[in-house]
Amino acid sequence: MILYYVQDEKKKIQMEVLGMSMSIATKSLKPADLNTQVGELVGMKGFTASETAPAERAPAIFCMPELLIFSGVSNKKLDEFLLSYRNVGLSPTKLKAVTTPKNIHWTLYQLIRELSAERAQMEKKVNKLATTRRGAEKSTE
Repeated sequence: MILYYVQDEKKKIQMEVLGMSMSIATKSLKPADLNTQVGELVGMKGFTASETAPAERAPAIFCMPELLIFSGVSNKKLDEFLLSYRNVGLSPTKLKAVTTPKNIHWTLYQLIRELSAERAQMEKKVNKLATTRRGAEKSTE
């Protein structure tokens, strides 16, 4: 299953068609899902909402970013989906996750926060590397 949140109607339709063409179930997420645990959202068999989950709730005013969550999708199918996603010209979605034994107990909001923090760290490292390379190129001129 692929859970997704996109605001663009055309992109929503393309996501659904892409999922159907690959025999992968898709489910559109909505802001009302922010305080629901990921395991519940993906419909995991035998999953019961954890009473011990942190009580941090999404703020009333929270702008939900575009997001893809893959659950029970094989690595091969995941690679095929992402390749097809690019090939049909869908705009990139920065936040992507695969369900894990740990994150199924997080709320959607907690997952978004974690993915956003990881993305920010990666972008910071890439920018630092690019700055270092530009500096090295200038010193060899």
